[in-house]
Amino acid sequence: MVAFVKICRLIALSLLFGGSSAIVFAAITLVRAAGEHGMTVAQAASYNAPIFVHFSTVALVAAAVLMATELIDYQFDRKFNRHKLVRYGASFLCFACTVVFSLWLTPMMEQVRPNIEHDPAAHELFDKLHHTSKIIFLGTIIFALVSLTAPALETKVKS
Repeated sequence: MVAFVKICRLIALSLLFGGSSAIVFAAITLVRAAGEHGMTVAQAASYNAPIFVHFSTVALVAAAVLMATELIDYQFDRKFNRHKLVRYGASFLCFACTVVFSLWLTPMMEQVRPNIEHDPAAHELFDKLHHTSKIIFLGTIIFALVSLTAPALETKVKS
């Protein structure tokens, strides 16, 4: 059971760290390529949006699995040390960032997206939401990396 929980935790963090990083890399590459072909940033963002919308669901499921595995881990091993607290804290912050991105920012951006090319107010709101989403998405990536690497930094004490 414990091994299964650890594997599920690692898979969730792999999706949250690696998947999010890959999505950002792909989006930057696609926006640059679109700009080289005469597309505006707003048009490119509009075409990239479905990637983030669909990934937000995957990320939300992975974040829920992460929190479930951390709670199960806590139930099995109620020992606390600095590394465990950093791991749990980073996992919670990763979960929080993912929830904000998936349940708040992504739906709002998706609602505004069809009008960003024609409505200056919608374009301005989209830009603000996009700026906020970049910060939140970066938080997901950083906190997932911290949670992923924290166990490797623990010193094992032999009895």
